[in-house]
Amino acid sequence: MNKIFITAAVLVVSSAAAYANTITVAAVNGNLYQQTAQSPCVFSNPSCTNGGFAATALPTGGAVTGYDSFSPIYSGSTIFSIIGAGNSITLGLDINQASGQPAQTLSAFYMLKNGNVVDTFLFGGTGNVAAGNNGNGYADYLLANFSSFLATDTIQFHFVFNDANDGTENVFLIGAPGTPTPTPEPASLALLGSGLLVIAAKFRKKAKI
Repeated sequence: MNKIFITAAVLVVSSAAAYANTITVAAVNGNLYQQTAQSPCVFSNPSCTNGGFAATALPTGGAVTGYDSFSPIYSGSTIFSIIGAGNSITLGLDINQASGQPAQTLSAFYMLKNGNVVDTFLFGGTGNVAAGNNGNGYADYLLANFSSFLATDTIQFHFVFNDANDGTENVFLIGAPGTPTPTPEPASLALLGSGLLVIAAKFRKKAKI
């Protein structure tokens, strides 16, 4: 009887895990999200200033086999105070990769709501998160497609990372719109164009002489 009960329990747990929502992981094109501007950190090194928001400290320095860490347990209302009431969670992943070293591996990421896994990301290979915006605390990847939750729910994250070969990776809540890399204004472009025309005219004069 006990054996039958245990088998049934395993099946129930496996079934629940199989239907968990899938977290998406997408590379960020350009320096859009920086932990100092769109913070706070959830997993971090001590340099990430959180203003009282609880975070899980990860080992500092390189040559760390990896992390298998849980975040603090947050209330839904605490997260909404950062991202805005009713909004969905997006997390920035800042990769620190040593020069000449291979890409590192985000093996798994989970979100638990009220103690139960509701969102999962799983990767069975190696080298899926190469650094794209190395240094300065910019997000190299965005983790998104998390389940909705209420202010009264509890939220926790589980971060599994391998082959850490440089400084600590940081995972932070995106709590503000992205700030794109500055591009020249139309007036600046027009000024540049007129300058090029003047230079071209001078070259033509010299050619005639």
